[in-house]
Amino acid sequence: MSDLIRAFVAVSLPDDVSGRLEEYIDTLRPLFRVRWVRREQMHITLKFLGELEPEVIDDVKDALKPLRRFEPFTVELDTIGAFPNMRNANVLWLSGSRGAKELGQLSRRVNDALLEGAELEKDAKRFRAHLTIARLKGEAVSERLINGLGTLPHLQWTCDELVLMRSVLTPDGPIYSRIL
Repeated sequence: MSDLIRAFVAVSLPDDVSGRLEEYIDTLRPLFRVRWVRREQMHITLKFLGELEPEVIDDVKDALKPLRRFEPFTVELDTIGAFPNMRNANVLWLSGSRGAKELGQLSRRVNDALLEGAELEKDAKRFRAHLTIARLKGEAVSERLINGLGTLPHLQWTCDELVLMRSVLTPDGPIYSRIL
């Protein structure tokens, strides 16, 4: 029996953008007891694949190769939100309108390619481009936290590549490594 690989398809942030976001989070870290995302975990997920056999990962890589590079577009993250909502948040995230349409189109192309090339089902939920910055335990987000989030740094970049990532879950949080 082979070991399953937990994987997802994503868009990574360039170093300068992840650095600015890390500096922003570092100012919040001592103020609020939530699980903040570390710099090496920052990404926008296009499709979560779950746990797959290594042979299926090979099919996924083959299906994604034609999509890896694409016409560049600008992504800008300028809005803070929460899933499922701010009153009972599990996840704090960043999003923005600039690049959201293109990320949605890219997610659909990934879904189509993986359905055809790896026989993986399309996502049932509507895609919503976001970058997770913190995880909470279903508690109400306090006014102090909302007010403490302050002004976001300038988070804009040119997106022109997608990546296939492996995720290994640990007690200290997931560890990601690039597959493709």
